[in-house]
Amino acid sequence: MKNLFTFTVRHVQALAMALALFTFVSCDNNREEEVLPGSVRIEFNHKWNGEESGIGEVLNDHLNHPVRLDNLQMYISPIELRNERGEWIEVLDVALLDFAIDGQRMTASAESGTYNALRFGMGLPPEINTNIDPASYANEHPLSVPGSAGMFWTWSSGYVFVKYEGKFATEIGNQLLEPLSYHCGTDESYRMVTFDFEENIVIQSEEISAFGLDFDAAATLIGPEDSIDIVQDPVTHSAQGTILAARLMDLMDDAWTLNPL
Repeated sequence: MKNLFTFTVRHVQALAMALALFTFVSCDNNREEEVLPGSVRIEFNHKWNGEESGIGEVLNDHLNHPVRLDNLQMYISPIELRNERGEWIEVLDVALLDFAIDGQRMTASAESGTYNALRFGMGLPPEINTNIDPASYANEHPLSVPGSAGMFWTWSSGYVFVKYEGKFATEIGNQLLEPLSYHCGTDESYRMVTFDFEENIVIQSEEISAFGLDFDAAATLIGPEDSIDIVQDPVTHSAQGTILAARLMDLMDDAWTLNPL
């Protein structure tokens, strides 16, 4: 009986050690299998008629008017990716683009998985546009008082979605003295820009997937179905909404291209 008891105890001890080891390994495996998010990096570029361009350059529009853009700013909200189940997953809530800054890029966390489309709002959706106090946001937020400096009208009118400002001349060779000032906003001006990917992108844990969004400022003035003569229509400040502002936002909707990096 003594030998049998000793044999049993030894086996119980061995079994306990094996179970402890199994538990330790299993817990460790659980940590290793934890799904960590990946990242999406988006680079924003300013172009004019398909060519790289910078704020302050003098270029010609579709009617050969010399134009110099001095300020081009735009809110986008939100940025989303569509997964294989057709669900739109938000990766960034709101950003203020300033094309005077070269090499603008944004990096955001994204769920690991396969995605087939991207979309973003040009402007701000109604729920964060009107009846909002900018002072309610932290200073570093793009909708705060300092973050939205020059991009906010009133609580009832909301934020300026786009500022497209500069000077132009009516003829080549003339000084650029005429003001160009397009301020677009109001809930009716909000547009959603959508791109289907030619090939699905796969976001993997702890890795970065990158692509570029190019905005062609010349296409703000001419598109497939409309064009604007800046001599005839040089200004809109659409705190109350105007037909010209709606036309500009429609043209800007088509002014974006998506490029893989």
